[in-house]
Amino acid sequence: MIRYVGLGLLQGLTEFLPVSSSAHLLLAQRWLGIREPGALLVGFAHLGTLAAVLLWFRRDLAGLIVGAWRCEKRAWRYLGALVLGTLPLGVGAGLTHGRLDHIFQAAWVPFALLVNGLLLIWAGWRLPSGTGRSLTPWRALGIGFAQLLAILPGLSRSGLTVSFGLRLGLTREEAFRFSFLLGIPAIAGGAVLAGLEGAPAVESWGGLIVTALVACASGYLALSLVLHAVRRGVLWPFGLYCLLLAVVALVSA
Repeated sequence: MIRYVGLGLLQGLTEFLPVSSSAHLLLAQRWLGIREPGALLVGFAHLGTLAAVLLWFRRDLAGLIVGAWRCEKRAWRYLGALVLGTLPLGVGAGLTHGRLDHIFQAAWVPFALLVNGLLLIWAGWRLPSGTGRSLTPWRALGIGFAQLLAILPGLSRSGLTVSFGLRLGLTREEAFRFSFLLGIPAIAGGAVLAGLEGAPAVESWGGLIVTALVACASGYLALSLVLHAVRRGVLWPFGLYCLLLAVVALVSA
């Protein structure tokens, strides 16, 4: 049961904190001798974080659904921006499926973490408050390409998308909102793909549910921490953490 709780905590916290969940999973396997979790277990961990983000943004999602039903242009424009932002990841994942196995190894993680840390420090040392620019299709597409970069373990999806959103002129609140709403299809897709590859007989159903619940609770906590950091303009400490983790990973290699 400790294994299920541990994976839930790891997934829930690092999925939303800008420190790369995939990097932490690979390093945990190398340092602690933890075996790679089965696909079904990973799928349930993703379901937990998906539930957390859906719960957090329930009012925003309800507003978009009602607005789209009422044919409100504002709602349809925002949904269109989410679709555009998702396109780079969808196309990139389709083109590289099965071709990135050699990259998803712990040996590459420290270098990606170094890049992630430097990007967060560069983007977040004096985090702009944003100029309140509108979420145009081009800005949505630019944030979507930032999300595509995070397909590499060590690069954080939340960190890159929030930072790019701010640099493109979105307010702190809107950069946070669009980043995590944009992450919903990615998280859901990861859960579905893992579930299709999983074998139900391998894991305890009770353990799977525990993993999902812990991931949901810790993910919700992580969202509040990220929002607090973005509002205060202090993403750079996460960058320092990534640099330190990268150095430790290189030294212990």
